[in-house]
Amino acid sequence: MTPPPRAEVTQGEGAEKAVFWLRNTLGTVAPRDPRTRRLGERRHRLDLLAELCDRETFVLVSSWLGSEAVRATQSKRDYADDIRLWAGVARELGGHSHFHVGAISPGMVETWTKIQKAKGASPRTINRRLSCLTSFTKFVAWKKKERIASPVTKHDRAYIDPNDETTATPVLEKHEFQAVVAAAETVRQALVVVLIYTLAGRVTECCEAQLSHLRQQGEKKKLNLRRKGDKRRSWEVPSDLWRLAQLATAGRSSGPLLVDDDGNPMDRHAVDRLLTRLGKLAGVLSGRDLTPHVLRASRLTHMHDDGVPMEEIQEYADHSSIETTRRYIRLREKSKRRAQHARDAASVYGHLVSRFTEVGDQGEEAAQGD
Repeated sequence: MTPPPRAEVTQGEGAEKAVFWLRNTLGTVAPRDPRTRRLGERRHRLDLLAELCDRETFVLVSSWLGSEAVRATQSKRDYADDIRLWAGVARELGGHSHFHVGAISPGMVETWTKIQKAKGASPRTINRRLSCLTSFTKFVAWKKKERIASPVTKHDRAYIDPNDETTATPVLEKHEFQAVVAAAETVRQALVVVLIYTLAGRVTECCEAQLSHLRQQGEKKKLNLRRKGDKRRSWEVPSDLWRLAQLATAGRSSGPLLVDDDGNPMDRHAVDRLLTRLGKLAGVLSGRDLTPHVLRASRLTHMHDDGVPMEEIQEYADHSSIETTRRYIRLREKSKRRAQHARDAASVYGHLVSRFTEVGDQGEEAAQGD
């Protein structure tokens, strides 16, 4: 049995089970050396937090991460990593040997934010780090029944242009998605692509799906999936996907549904690498990587193109807010309108510039002939 972390979350009956649950939930990470930037050996996040925080703060951080204040497993892990980042900020900018409540001052937040902007960090990344600090401070204030002001203000948050499509998740057209499936070299690779697209699934949800979750009930074939926020959902699996899953998992009766060609369980990083490679082979998204979220966004957008009501798309995506669903569709509609306006503009001058463009086309043809 793995030893408990250096600082216990609590004591008494059942405490050991609580510690192991949180320890396993937070999982492991390979911490990067701040000076050499080299990755170290993988360690449990809870152990790292125990070393970086003082005793009282570690208990509060553990309580916060284990609570419903941070519901999704991936969010718990991301926030644990963010606390490790803020512990480094407290050490470098404040000289604190251990992270504690109040270790980060408003001045440190302002300095850190400027440093991140100078490094070219994305606004969304900056705001997520700040949100971690705000969420933790609010939880501590509630837990201790004290008035504790967050060091983060609205003036610290980076502005995100809601109409900026250059950083938005791109969408594959249906023929492009088909090209990605065609680029798959093995049945296991094809299953990864088709499963995420079919369910419009988040990558961590699909990676956590077990073979035991895929069952046949009478004539129906179903997959039980745990979605973000520990919500349980059941899908009736199309026969083509069911057959693909049977072939990809042949010879196994247990374990994860998605494994690589060597039989190793796939995590989100392994899926990212596979999709990036398949995207390049398929020749889609020039200059950008194909990611699991692209497949999710593509499926939701294709549903809208097929006339599915917005509320049904929201339910299928398991979005808590319909505004989240509308963001995908809004970008799609804006792109179509912009393209139409550009075509309308070209209709005004096309016959006038043809004397230039036709000459250019003939020159290109001649060059190609040579």
